[in-house]
Amino acid sequence: MKNKILLSVGITMGAVLLLTGCGKAKLKDGSEVAFKVNGEKVSAEKVYETLKEKYAKEILADEIDKIIFDTVYKNDEEIEKKVEEQIDYLKTSYGDSWETTLKSAGYESEDVLKDAFRLSYQRDKAVKDYIKENITDSEINAYYNDEYEGKISAKHILISTSDRSDEDAEKEAKEIIKRLNNGEDFSEIAKEKSDDTGSKSSGGDLGYFGKGEMVSEFEEAAYKLNVNEYTKEPVKTSYGYHIILKTGQKDKAELKDVKDEIIEKLVERKTEEDKTIAITTLDKIRKDYGLKISDSTLKREYNKYIQEQKDYYNEQ
Repeated sequence: MKNKILLSVGITMGAVLLLTGCGKAKLKDGSEVAFKVNGEKVSAEKVYETLKEKYAKEILADEIDKIIFDTVYKNDEEIEKKVEEQIDYLKTSYGDSWETTLKSAGYESEDVLKDAFRLSYQRDKAVKDYIKENITDSEINAYYNDEYEGKISAKHILISTSDRSDEDAEKEAKEIIKRLNNGEDFSEIAKEKSDDTGSKSSGGDLGYFGKGEMVSEFEEAAYKLNVNEYTKEPVKTSYGYHIILKTGQKDKAELKDVKDEIIEKLVERKTEEDKTIAITTLDKIRKDYGLKISDSTLKREYNKYIQEQKDYYNEQ
């Protein structure tokens, strides 16, 4: 995002522009007439001021971002694919009621909804790209030196708590560990007992994975094991109780080979740690692109919008 687009936002509301641009009637002071009712003429300026106070917050940021991101991400194939996939999913879900649902949700046409999805995906990508651009080499090196480890492979047997009590699940998991202690084959027990449908048929095999790819309790327990060692106590996660067998350990890769992966992890971490990062990042991007709001009311409403968004996400 190196190229700058200078923006001077005075009037951005489409409805207001339509009102101020139509009709030739003038009041005595020279201002244009927006409409006449019960013998009284109301100026376009008055209508603009009223609408500005009421709706500026809702559409100002959208109009600004459309100008920026329709240029930055013009014809972005990844974004267009996501838009089409989302529309196709909704049309399939609603079937014959699609058009009625679209109208009742306030969208004049499918293209209007596509524009809304497009802007949302553009914003997501812009935030991610901006965070990536501002990650420092020192952050990358610190993550690599202090946290990055080679990937490991593992098998597991899951005893789910979705259809049984915690006590019963833990008891069953401990019974399985007794069977392993007696020399029974891990893969065969997994095929028989595991509630993880994704790995059950392959004997609980999860393949290779790295830090941050599994829930924290599972990951911590798996990394602590030696290769060919299994957990001697069940590992509790939100999914239930796991018995984990570590099957492989890769050497730590060179930094140059995993730099992109580390950057992705850091972006994910920053996003998780700061709930307002999307709001503050979009605000920074707009200012980087030369945003100048000359209208005092619009400026006040924009600043109010930013603060309200921050407050909202901080409360979540």
